[in-house]
Amino acid sequence: MHAFRNILLVISRSDTADIEFHQIFKLAADNRAHLHVALFDNSLDVMQKLQFLPMEKQIESMLLEQLEKELNRIKTLAWNEGLLVDTQIIPGRPRDSVLKMVNERNCDLVIKLADPSGVFSRKQLAGNDLALLRKCPVPVLIIADRGQLPSFSGKIMVAIDAGNPEKKVQELNQHLLQYGLYIATQEQAELHCVSVWDLPAGGKRALRMLSDEELYELQEITRKRYRCKQAELVEAFNINQDGHNRVHMHLLKGLPSHEIQRLANELEIDLIIMGTRGIHSQNVVIGNTAENILNGVYCSVLAVHPEDCSSPVK
Repeated sequence: MHAFRNILLVISRSDTADIEFHQIFKLAADNRAHLHVALFDNSLDVMQKLQFLPMEKQIESMLLEQLEKELNRIKTLAWNEGLLVDTQIIPGRPRDSVLKMVNERNCDLVIKLADPSGVFSRKQLAGNDLALLRKCPVPVLIIADRGQLPSFSGKIMVAIDAGNPEKKVQELNQHLLQYGLYIATQEQAELHCVSVWDLPAGGKRALRMLSDEELYELQEITRKRYRCKQAELVEAFNINQDGHNRVHMHLLKGLPSHEIQRLANELEIDLIIMGTRGIHSQNVVIGNTAENILNGVYCSVLAVHPEDCSSPVK
């Protein structure tokens, strides 16, 4: 069984370190997937729209030559690792064309190299990254800048919502853990499964009326319920917390976005696998909690939508 068959690699800049490409090539090879490489350049789009710039054709030709040189370099890197890839130069920004490419090429995974979020570095997700995560109907893997972390830690985290009883949420939890087990096996990595619990924020006034003993009992009941749901999910996959297929379980108390960020950065996680659930009528398929987590972690992120999710702009 192979998780991905057609992978679309989205590049919006040309100075990416080769170590990130090696990660991507290994993923494609391990899955025996076909890899499409799309190099986006917004300045090329601007050039084509100006129509009055002196020497515009010469400048455009020089720019295309630079982009083609970069694509040939990437093709050579892939070829050296036994991969034959097809490449394409696209004027404009990824957010304008990626969804169409996903549908046309029947892609089941989009990989994007994180854009710079500041003048010198790319510590967090920028506009193109978030736009893609908000609207892409297939899993999106945002590759972080490896220069941000000292080295690969060999740790993967799966963030699940253990407290939500909705059937769709529980199905998504299982889907996320499947991805986690699959990728952790491929990478021979540790797998960390995290859930965050707390008492309902909207009931603070009612909670003040409880005695300290009653409040403690309510907290213990809630915590145990989350722990039980975590255990049920792990048992469903016939895995354990010792020996082969080891999964490290984490149950944290507090705000999900804050606690998941904190634990991921503390453990120096390489990859977070998380679900995205949003409101389709508002043209998003990513919820506020997921977006807040994405804005505060330095590692790579695999965002997975529910299986029945379709892009609001498809």
